[in-house]
Amino acid sequence: MKTKIIYLISIFLLLSNIILFALIYYKTNLIQRIGVRMGFIEQKVTDRSDYWCIQGWTNTLKKMDVDFDVVFFGNSITGGSSFHEYFPNVKICNLGYSGDNLDGMMLRVEQIKAVKAEKVFLMAGINGLKIQTLDVFEDKYDKLVKAIRKENPEITIYLQSILPVNNNIAKNKYASNEKIIEANDIIKRIAKNNECKYINVFDLYIKDGMLDYSVTKDGVHLLPDAYNKWAYLLQPYIENNDIHCQLILE
Repeated sequence: MKTKIIYLISIFLLLSNIILFALIYYKTNLIQRIGVRMGFIEQKVTDRSDYWCIQGWTNTLKKMDVDFDVVFFGNSITGGSSFHEYFPNVKICNLGYSGDNLDGMMLRVEQIKAVKAEKVFLMAGINGLKIQTLDVFEDKYDKLVKAIRKENPEITIYLQSILPVNNNIAKNKYASNEKIIEANDIIKRIAKNNECKYINVFDLYIKDGMLDYSVTKDGVHLLPDAYNKWAYLLQPYIENNDIHCQLILE
């Protein structure tokens, strides 16, 4: 009987220790993840789960050895665009990556160099902005622009504003539009300080203080047809000589 009790106590202590260590590990990693997203903790590039995927993607772009006129660099909002359809005579490379944030885009700066474009249109910042301070946002955004310039000294850089969101649909998963407006003011200042061109896309889609219900299903991403007026806005920056934007505006 005594042996059985000792055995049960040993099992109980073992399980307790396992649970305790699991909780410590979970909380430590949770704090780590939150700290990285807020910018208080620097993440090692090799710690990202998609690090080798990005390296492979970049290597493929280099090996393709194709010169593009324009590259669009951003997250899923950029990835969902089809600007090549509006500008059929322009060689456009879309480097939109779903879920990407300012840290992730720093890992992909080399991709811009790989496609040898003359112009880059950057849209970045909505992912992570809700929990970031604006100071952290400004620091990360400015570093990204400087990195692009360093790797591509001859390229023309266009900084596009962050789009509005509709948090009624998105259930407050993203930053408020008030904070987005502040972030866009920062982007405008960064553009001026780094001799880039600032393009206000935000105003195209704002209605009643939020992203227009008619252009989105989830409150953050645009419907395919909604890119039409964005392309029209970009026409003066993209077209050259006899290149014209193929648009039908409603």
